[in-house]
Amino acid sequence: MRTLLPCLILFLVYLIGERLALVRSLRRIPLRIAITGTRGKTSVTHLLASILQEDGRRVIAKTTGSEAVILLPDGGRIELNRDVTPSILEQKQLVKKAGKLHADCLIAEVMSLRPENHYIESRRILQPNIVAITNVRRDHTEIMGETEEKIASVLSLDICAGAAVFLPEEEDRPSFRAEAERVGASLIRVKPGASAPLMESTPRLSPLEFSENLDLVYAVADHIGVSQTRIREGIRKARHDMGRLRVWLYKPRDSQRTCYLVNAFAANDPESTLEVLSRVAGMLPHAAGHIVGILNLRADRAARTLQWISALRDGARPRFAQLFVVGAHARIVRRQLPQARVLKSGSAEEMLNAVWSASPDPTVVFGFGNIKGAGMILAKHWAEVGEPYGI
Repeated sequence: MRTLLPCLILFLVYLIGERLALVRSLRRIPLRIAITGTRGKTSVTHLLASILQEDGRRVIAKTTGSEAVILLPDGGRIELNRDVTPSILEQKQLVKKAGKLHADCLIAEVMSLRPENHYIESRRILQPNIVAITNVRRDHTEIMGETEEKIASVLSLDICAGAAVFLPEEEDRPSFRAEAERVGASLIRVKPGASAPLMESTPRLSPLEFSENLDLVYAVADHIGVSQTRIREGIRKARHDMGRLRVWLYKPRDSQRTCYLVNAFAANDPESTLEVLSRVAGMLPHAAGHIVGILNLRADRAARTLQWISALRDGARPRFAQLFVVGAHARIVRRQLPQARVLKSGSAEEMLNAVWSASPDPTVVFGFGNIKGAGMILAKHWAEVGEPYGI
């Protein structure tokens, strides 16, 4: 008992010291932005960081998507170790680093799934004065809830007192309105096409990003006071990770055929993926009926596998001329969907050749499901062998 009491006192002193250090760091950062939602967080983080750097600010940003990185004010990048389980304590270290580097802007992609972690990460650690909500989709349902409204109620915990909260007009939900009113935050609904004037003046930017991401980024940057010229240049100069939607034109050696390779692995949930598929089909109308899908699955995402089985049964399967499944649960999917073919994991060349040889005329090879594992292997290979096309 005599030893325990001093230890408890020391621990309490440590906690108080940590809290005071965090508060001091937060006070040094006048602009703090949290990016939350189901899809598009990483792209929005990269875009906003680039725009605000173009505006002359010292920006530090952190993404937790396909390639978890910290973007530094001098343009450098720190890759985060994802061999260990991610923790929201990373955000506390991010705030401290931003304070030490004299950053005047912090942009952080919210990494939490569980409600209690959302609350601590946003309201206790990041304390953003701007919150951007990208969308609400049915994903991580085993943790966040089965319905979009339940998921929205979890995301609403990222809304801090007094914050300006931006969200697409179509994502305006009762949970967001109620929480914003409760904590005294202002809800700013972004209309579709908000960025249209900017895109019309620079048509080449339009294919680079989803319009809803551009609308959200434009609204936030305009609210902060960034000029259209700097918003445009920031979008143009933004660097993205491997999870970004990309299309490559591929001409294999010793073959007269060509095809398009599509990295949509990071879309994850069926709703987002099928939106991407429709977009790609619109870009490549001649590819209709010749899209070969590669569905990559993760062992720790069983609920998502069930979502995919349901979506493919409910009408998504005919959108692919042929469907291959790779990774965990591949044989389970094959038993539920006899038309699917199991693709053996291997090198990128082996997997692509297997798809190529088994498909008489694969005009488009569409990778989806998850970026980890085989998805990342294929995406990196496609970037090496293909020629960027369209986006």
